[in-house]
Amino acid sequence: MVRFLLLFCVLLGSATIYSQNKQQIDSINKLYVQGLNIPQDSIVALFQKNIKAAEKISYELGVADGYSQLGLVYSYQGKYEESTKSTIQAITIYEKLNQTDKIAGYYAGLGYSMKYRDLKNAFYYMQKGKAVAEANNLEVLLKDIYNNYGVLKEINNELDSALYYFNRGLEIKIKINDTIGIPYSWSNMAGVYGLQENFSKSREYFNKSLQQRLVWADSLGIAENYTQLGEVFMAEKKWSDAIPFMHKSLPISLKKQYRNLTQYNYKMLSDIFKKLNNTDSALYYFEQYSAIKDSVHSIKVQESIAALNIEFETEKKQNEILEQRAQLAEKDLEVRRKNTLIFGSLGLALILGLLGYLLYNQQKMKNRQLQKEAELTSALAKIETQNKLQEQRLRISRDLHDNIGAQLTFIISSIDNLKFGFSDIGEKLGNKLNSISSFTQQTIYELRDTIWAMNKENITFEDLQTRIANFIEHAKNASGRTDFSFNIDENVDETHIFSSVEGMNIYRIIQEAVNNALKYASADEIEVNISEKENKYTVEITDTGIGFNPDTTELGNGLNNMKKRAREIGGNIKFVSKINKGTKVILNFPK
Repeated sequence: MVRFLLLFCVLLGSATIYSQNKQQIDSINKLYVQGLNIPQDSIVALFQKNIKAAEKISYELGVADGYSQLGLVYSYQGKYEESTKSTIQAITIYEKLNQTDKIAGYYAGLGYSMKYRDLKNAFYYMQKGKAVAEANNLEVLLKDIYNNYGVLKEINNELDSALYYFNRGLEIKIKINDTIGIPYSWSNMAGVYGLQENFSKSREYFNKSLQQRLVWADSLGIAENYTQLGEVFMAEKKWSDAIPFMHKSLPISLKKQYRNLTQYNYKMLSDIFKKLNNTDSALYYFEQYSAIKDSVHSIKVQESIAALNIEFETEKKQNEILEQRAQLAEKDLEVRRKNTLIFGSLGLALILGLLGYLLYNQQKMKNRQLQKEAELTSALAKIETQNKLQEQRLRISRDLHDNIGAQLTFIISSIDNLKFGFSDIGEKLGNKLNSISSFTQQTIYELRDTIWAMNKENITFEDLQTRIANFIEHAKNASGRTDFSFNIDENVDETHIFSSVEGMNIYRIIQEAVNNALKYASADEIEVNISEKENKYTVEITDTGIGFNPDTTELGNGLNNMKKRAREIGGNIKFVSKINKGTKVILNFPK
């Protein structure tokens, strides 16, 4: 208390010295009067004197700040007409100086201060502050303006509108990571849900607020949330459920000496036990409530006495202040000289730092340019390598087609000439020649498939689908007694692109499975299905043939090759078969 008195005396005694200096006028205008136990009339005189000093040197911002502080003091005194008049005078000057943040803040603050005595004007001034803040995108102000505007809406029983503005304020707080403000928005929203009798929603938001406050150990906020959760249960007439929350709040408010909250908790517990017909507990908590109520009243009396003592001490100190003025003026001059030296040194350091930063930034840009050039050179080399590989692939595929393909075709032609050139070829030799011709024809088909894959760096799903369909159609023509079907689920992504290795392996596995069903299983029906689920493709080749026992049958080269191909594309393959029940080949591989 003595410390506050000395601060006030120094400021009051130095008003004459400050009257010619903007910095000193600002220092008085920034005096935080809310927590000082200083006679309010003396504070009013101080700010009025400071306003005149600012007007004398045409310092308009100082005049405006003085009026805004004067409005605050009048508000504490309950002189609301004088408070409004001073605040409006401050805003008028701020508008002239285009101080948009202060215009918005003081309009909104003026409106909020009227919420319980003039709701119509409270809305008017709050809306003006909100409009200025929105037009200039002042998010730091808007997060609180929206919240306070929601309070006005709640007082006016516009509950849906209140929720809307609480939410808008909350969105900004989340955006700028205002961890202290977020729980207050949640608590406000919870209160509105309680008024709407949406008790589950009210509990949900009080709990969210509580969890955040527990993280950063806000004792007052935690205690308030516990009490508010208890109030929700009381509103639902769930008296027993409300008791634990009041009991959680009470020790915190006692320990931290939050007397008003302690008093309220005792009153609520007394009311709850009265509802539960527990008269002993109701009486006990009412007695505790009465005791703390008397204590709070006693503290207020003591504060009033202390304020009177300060007023007496202030008068006693006036003579001492007059003696100190000359000393303060001399010290102020010395401080100015030191400040000039300090600011000069800081300016030089700032210039040197800026030059260093510019040199560093220039070198950094040069390094970044060199890095980009190296990346471009590497990318061009990679593209050149890929082009060479593609040319090599095309050359090999042409050689295969022109040389090996032509030779295989010559073999087939020669076998046909042998069969027609010699009429007495035996049945055994004829069958052998037919077998060689069929094998060679099949080799040509496989060679074409290989050339097809080699000519493509990537294989689209549509290309693969067409290739599989052509193969099945060919197999159907070759085996007249077997029915074929080829199905693709509608959920399959037909825009997917496979590498040439992936596409060829998938195709070869299907080809091998179908050929096995035709050659060894004597199948009447063969079905090929492709589906996609959870970013995985599944290919199933099912036949109705004679089947085999996977546990006792040794896998041949064909089945082992199918397993190897599945591993190469990062998948797995299963063979499900039963004697006389057919066989199912299941291939799974990632998308």
